Amino acid sequence: MSQQLVVKLGNRLGGLFFFFSGKRKRFAKINLGIIFADSKSPDEKNKIIKKSFQNLAVSALQCLWVTRDTEHRVRKLIEEEPTGLDILRQCLKKNKGIFFLAAHYGNWEIMGLLHGYLGICPLSSIVRKLNNPYLDKAAKNFRTLSGNKIFYRGESPLKIVRELKNNGGVAVMMDQNASKGGVFVDFFGKKAATPRSLALLSYRSGTPVLPLFCHPTGKGTYRIEYGPEIQFEKSDSKKNDILKWTRQCELIIENVVRENPAFWMCGHRRWKTRPPEEKGTRIYR
Repeated sequence: MSQQLVVKLGNRLGGLFFFFSGKRKRFAKINLGIIFADSKSPDEKNKIIKKSFQNLAVSALQCLWVTRDTEHRVRKLIEEEPTGLDILRQCLKKNKGIFFLAAHYGNWEIMGLLHGYLGICPLSSIVRKLNNPYLDKAAKNFRTLSGNKIFYRGESPLKIVRELKNNGGVAVMMDQNASKGGVFVDFFGKKAATPRSLALLSYRSGTPVLPLFCHPTGKGTYRIEYGPEIQFEKSDSKKNDILKWTRQCELIIENVVRENPAFWMCGHRRWKTRPPEEKGTRIYR
Protein backbone atom coordinates (compact mmCIF):
# COMPACT_ATOMS: atom_id res chain seq x y z
CA MET A 1 0.00 0.00 0.00
CA SER A 2 1.13 3.52 -0.72
CA GLN A 3 1.57 6.09 2.02
CA GLN A 4 -1.45 8.01 0.72
CA LEU A 5 -3.67 4.92 0.56
CA VAL A 6 -2.84 4.10 4.19
CA VAL A 7 -4.17 7.53 5.20
CA LYS A 8 -7.34 7.19 3.10
CA LEU A 9 -8.10 3.73 4.46
CA GLY A 10 -7.37 4.83 8.03
CA ASN A 11 -9.77 7.76 7.72
CA ARG A 12 -12.53 5.47 6.44
CA LEU A 13 -11.97 2.91 9.21
CA GLY A 14 -11.90 5.68 11.82
CA GLY A 15 -15.15 7.05 10.44
CA LEU A 16 -16.78 3.62 10.74
CA PHE A 17 -15.51 3.27 14.29
CA PHE A 18 -17.03 6.64 15.13
CA PHE A 19 -20.35 5.55 13.67
CA PHE A 20 -20.52 2.18 15.46
CA SER A 21 -18.66 2.86 18.72
CA GLY A 22 -21.17 3.77 21.39
CA LYS A 23 -19.07 3.40 24.54
CA ARG A 24 -15.86 5.12 23.44
CA LYS A 25 -17.81 7.91 21.79
CA ARG A 26 -19.72 8.41 25.03
CA PHE A 27 -16.47 8.61 27.02
CA ALA A 28 -15.06 11.09 24.51
CA LYS A 29 -18.14 13.32 24.81
CA ILE A 30 -17.78 13.38 28.59
CA ASN A 31 -14.09 14.29 28.24
CA LEU A 32 -14.76 17.11 25.79
CA GLY A 33 -17.51 18.33 28.10
CA ILE A 34 -14.91 18.65 30.86
CA ILE A 35 -12.38 20.32 28.56
CA PHE A 36 -14.63 22.76 26.70
CA ALA A 37 -17.88 22.87 28.69
CA ASP A 38 -20.31 24.93 26.56
CA SER A 39 -17.62 26.79 24.62
CA LYS A 40 -18.04 24.27 21.81
CA SER A 41 -21.34 23.03 20.40
CA PRO A 42 -22.31 19.33 20.38
CA ASP A 43 -21.70 19.31 16.61
CA GLU A 44 -18.20 20.72 17.05
CA LYS A 45 -17.44 18.13 19.71
CA ASN A 46 -18.67 15.32 17.45
CA LYS A 47 -16.36 16.51 14.68
CA ILE A 48 -13.41 16.47 17.10
CA ILE A 49 -14.27 12.95 18.25
CA LYS A 50 -14.61 11.64 14.71
CA LYS A 51 -11.28 13.16 13.72
CA SER A 52 -9.66 11.70 16.83
CA PHE A 53 -10.89 8.22 15.94
CA GLN A 54 -9.66 8.70 12.38
CA ASN A 55 -6.24 9.79 13.63
CA LEU A 56 -6.01 6.65 15.77
CA ALA A 57 -6.94 4.43 12.83
CA VAL A 58 -4.43 6.14 10.52
CA SER A 59 -1.74 5.86 13.20
CA ALA A 60 -2.42 2.15 13.69
CA LEU A 61 -2.21 1.44 9.95
CA GLN A 62 0.96 3.50 9.67
CA CYS A 63 2.51 1.38 12.42
CA LEU A 64 1.73 -1.72 10.35
CA TRP A 65 3.00 0.01 7.20
CA VAL A 66 6.43 0.77 8.68
CA THR A 67 7.13 -2.82 9.73
CA ARG A 68 8.70 -3.21 6.26
CA ASP A 69 11.65 -1.02 5.27
CA THR A 70 11.18 0.52 8.70
CA GLU A 71 13.71 3.35 8.91
CA HIS A 72 13.01 4.62 5.39
CA ARG A 73 9.24 4.62 5.91
CA VAL A 74 9.43 6.19 9.38
CA ARG A 75 11.49 9.04 7.98
CA LYS A 76 8.99 9.48 5.13
CA LEU A 77 6.29 10.12 7.71
CA ILE A 78 8.29 12.95 9.31
CA GLU A 79 8.26 16.10 7.18
CA GLU A 80 11.49 17.69 8.39
CA GLU A 81 14.20 17.44 11.02
CA PRO A 82 12.69 17.60 14.51
CA THR A 83 12.89 20.97 16.20
CA GLY A 84 14.64 21.38 19.53
CA LEU A 85 17.46 18.88 18.97
CA ASP A 86 19.91 21.50 20.22
CA ILE A 87 17.92 21.71 23.46
CA LEU A 88 18.05 17.93 23.75
CA ARG A 89 21.82 17.90 23.35
CA GLN A 90 22.25 20.66 25.94
CA CYS A 91 20.17 18.70 28.46
CA LEU A 92 22.29 15.60 27.89
CA LYS A 93 25.44 17.58 28.71
CA LYS A 94 24.24 17.67 32.34
CA ASN A 95 24.91 13.90 32.38
CA LYS A 96 21.83 13.22 34.52
CA GLY A 97 19.77 11.48 31.89
CA ILE A 98 16.58 13.00 30.59
CA PHE A 99 12.86 12.57 31.07
CA PHE A 100 10.62 13.04 28.04
CA LEU A 101 7.14 14.30 28.87
CA ALA A 102 4.84 12.78 26.25
CA ALA A 103 1.16 12.09 25.60
CA HIS A 104 -1.10 10.02 23.39
CA TYR A 105 -1.17 12.70 20.73
CA GLY A 106 -0.48 12.46 17.00
CA ASN A 107 1.37 9.24 16.19
CA TRP A 108 3.44 8.77 19.33
CA GLU A 109 4.66 5.31 18.25
CA ILE A 110 6.26 6.64 15.06
CA MET A 111 7.77 9.47 17.11
CA GLY A 112 9.44 6.92 19.38
CA LEU A 113 10.85 4.97 16.45
CA LEU A 114 12.25 8.12 14.87
CA HIS A 115 14.00 9.06 18.11
CA GLY A 116 15.76 5.72 18.07
CA TYR A 117 17.01 6.30 14.54
CA LEU A 118 18.34 9.77 15.42
CA GLY A 119 21.00 8.10 17.57
CA ILE A 120 21.34 11.03 19.98
CA CYS A 121 20.50 9.13 23.18
CA PRO A 122 18.88 5.80 24.07
CA LEU A 123 15.14 5.87 24.73
CA SER A 124 13.19 3.71 27.17
CA SER A 125 9.40 4.02 27.38
CA ILE A 126 7.22 3.14 30.35
CA VAL A 127 4.23 1.21 29.04
CA ARG A 128 1.35 -0.94 30.30
CA LYS A 129 1.76 -4.67 29.78
CA LEU A 130 -1.01 -5.88 27.46
CA ASN A 131 -3.29 -8.62 28.73
CA ASN A 132 -2.85 -10.73 25.61
CA PRO A 133 0.73 -12.10 25.65
CA TYR A 134 0.91 -12.42 21.86
CA LEU A 135 -0.18 -8.81 21.32
CA ASP A 136 2.19 -7.69 24.06
CA LYS A 137 5.11 -9.45 22.38
CA ALA A 138 4.19 -7.95 19.00
CA ALA A 139 3.93 -4.46 20.50
CA LYS A 140 7.27 -4.82 22.26
CA ASN A 141 8.96 -6.04 19.07
CA PHE A 142 7.56 -3.07 17.17
CA ARG A 143 8.52 -0.48 19.77
CA THR A 144 12.11 -1.72 19.87
CA LEU A 145 12.68 -1.80 16.09
CA SER A 146 14.95 1.27 16.20
CA GLY A 147 16.88 0.21 19.31
CA ASN A 148 14.58 1.58 22.00
CA LYS A 149 13.80 -0.27 25.23
CA ILE A 150 10.59 -0.92 27.14
CA PHE A 151 9.88 -0.74 30.87
CA TYR A 152 6.57 -2.07 32.15
CA ARG A 153 4.54 -0.18 34.73
CA GLY A 154 5.00 -1.78 38.12
CA GLU A 155 8.56 -2.91 37.45
CA SER A 156 11.31 -1.85 39.81
CA PRO A 157 12.06 1.89 39.54
CA LEU A 158 15.73 0.94 39.80
CA LYS A 159 15.61 0.20 36.07
CA ILE A 160 14.65 3.79 35.40
CA VAL A 161 17.29 5.11 37.80
CA ARG A 162 19.94 2.97 36.10
CA GLU A 163 18.93 4.26 32.68
CA LEU A 164 19.18 7.86 33.86
CA LYS A 165 22.60 7.24 35.41
CA ASN A 166 23.74 5.99 32.00
CA ASN A 167 22.53 9.33 30.57
CA GLY A 168 19.68 7.68 28.72
CA GLY A 169 16.19 9.02 28.08
CA VAL A 170 12.97 7.79 29.66
CA ALA A 171 9.61 8.67 28.11
CA VAL A 172 6.60 9.03 30.42
CA MET A 173 3.06 9.37 29.05
CA MET A 174 1.20 11.59 31.50
CA ASP A 175 -2.22 12.02 29.91
CA GLN A 176 -3.87 8.80 31.11
CA ASN A 177 -5.54 7.75 34.34
CA ALA A 178 -3.15 6.47 37.03
CA SER A 179 -5.20 3.89 38.90
CA LYS A 180 -2.43 3.20 41.44
CA GLY A 181 0.34 5.29 42.96
CA GLY A 182 -0.64 8.55 41.33
CA VAL A 183 -1.34 12.00 42.71
CA PHE A 184 -4.39 14.14 42.06
CA VAL A 185 -3.76 17.38 40.20
CA ASP A 186 -5.93 19.55 37.99
CA PHE A 187 -6.22 18.52 34.37
CA PHE A 188 -8.45 20.92 32.47
CA GLY A 189 -9.76 22.15 35.81
CA LYS A 190 -10.77 18.76 37.20
CA LYS A 191 -8.77 16.54 39.56
CA ALA A 192 -7.16 13.66 37.69
CA ALA A 193 -5.04 10.76 38.98
CA THR A 194 -1.62 11.37 37.44
CA PRO A 195 1.72 9.50 37.56
CA ARG A 196 4.14 11.17 39.97
CA SER A 197 7.26 9.21 39.01
CA LEU A 198 8.60 11.85 36.63
CA ALA A 199 8.36 14.69 39.15
CA LEU A 200 9.60 12.53 42.04
CA LEU A 201 12.68 11.18 40.29
CA SER A 202 13.52 14.53 38.74
CA TYR A 203 13.26 16.08 42.21
CA ARG A 204 15.69 13.54 43.64
CA SER A 205 18.22 13.42 40.83
CA GLY A 206 17.95 16.75 39.04
CA THR A 207 17.15 15.01 35.76
CA PRO A 208 15.93 17.57 33.20
CA VAL A 209 12.41 17.16 31.79
CA LEU A 210 11.83 17.83 28.11
CA PRO A 211 8.39 17.80 26.43
CA LEU A 212 8.28 15.61 23.32
CA PHE A 213 5.30 15.82 20.98
CA CYS A 214 4.29 14.58 17.55
CA HIS A 215 2.24 17.19 15.68
CA PRO A 216 0.17 16.00 12.69
CA THR A 217 0.40 18.16 9.58
CA GLY A 218 -3.04 17.18 8.29
CA LYS A 219 -1.49 15.28 5.35
CA GLY A 220 -0.71 12.00 7.09
CA THR A 221 2.77 13.22 8.04
CA TYR A 222 4.12 14.72 11.26
CA ARG A 223 6.41 17.27 12.86
CA ILE A 224 8.39 16.31 15.96
CA GLU A 225 9.15 18.90 18.62
CA TYR A 226 11.54 18.60 21.57
CA GLY A 227 11.35 21.11 24.40
CA PRO A 228 11.62 23.67 25.69
CA GLU A 229 13.01 22.26 28.95
CA ILE A 230 10.62 22.62 31.88
CA GLN A 231 12.00 24.89 34.59
CA PHE A 232 11.11 23.60 38.06
CA GLU A 233 11.65 25.46 41.32
CA LYS A 234 12.14 23.84 44.72
CA SER A 235 10.58 25.08 47.93
CA ASP A 236 10.90 23.85 51.51
CA SER A 237 8.14 21.25 50.97
CA LYS A 238 8.94 18.19 48.90
CA LYS A 239 5.30 17.05 48.89
CA ASN A 240 4.06 20.38 47.56
CA ASP A 241 6.83 20.49 44.97
CA ILE A 242 5.91 17.06 43.60
CA LEU A 243 2.30 18.20 43.22
CA LYS A 244 3.32 21.52 41.69
CA TRP A 245 5.77 19.94 39.25
CA THR A 246 3.24 17.31 38.19
CA ARG A 247 0.70 20.06 37.60
CA GLN A 248 3.24 21.93 35.46
CA CYS A 249 3.59 18.85 33.28
CA GLU A 250 -0.17 18.49 32.94
CA LEU A 251 -0.49 22.14 31.96
CA ILE A 252 1.91 21.62 29.06
CA ILE A 253 -0.19 18.68 27.83
CA GLU A 254 -3.33 20.77 28.26
CA ASN A 255 -1.94 23.50 26.02
CA VAL A 256 -1.04 21.02 23.28
CA VAL A 257 -4.43 19.28 23.42
CA ARG A 258 -6.40 22.52 23.58
CA GLU A 259 -4.64 23.80 20.46
CA ASN A 260 -5.75 20.79 18.41
CA PRO A 261 -7.90 18.34 20.43
CA ALA A 262 -8.72 16.18 17.39
CA PHE A 263 -5.28 14.58 17.54
CA TRP A 264 -5.53 13.55 21.19
CA MET A 265 -6.82 10.10 22.17
CA CYS A 266 -9.98 11.57 23.66
CA GLY A 267 -11.88 8.29 24.20
CA HIS A 268 -9.78 7.29 27.23
CA ARG A 269 -11.35 7.54 30.71
CA ARG A 270 -8.86 10.14 31.92
CA TRP A 271 -10.86 11.13 35.02
CA LYS A 272 -11.97 7.62 36.05
CA THR A 273 -10.14 7.40 39.39
CA ARG A 274 -11.50 9.96 41.84
CA PRO A 275 -9.84 11.53 44.88
CA PRO A 276 -10.86 10.35 48.37
CA GLU A 277 -13.15 13.34 48.93
CA GLU A 278 -15.14 12.26 45.86
CA LYS A 279 -15.57 8.64 46.97
CA GLY A 280 -18.51 7.06 45.16
CA THR A 281 -18.50 9.60 42.33
CA ARG A 282 -18.60 8.14 38.84
CA ILE A 283 -17.60 10.27 35.88
CA TYR A 284 -18.18 7.57 33.25
CA ARG A 285 -21.34 5.47 33.08
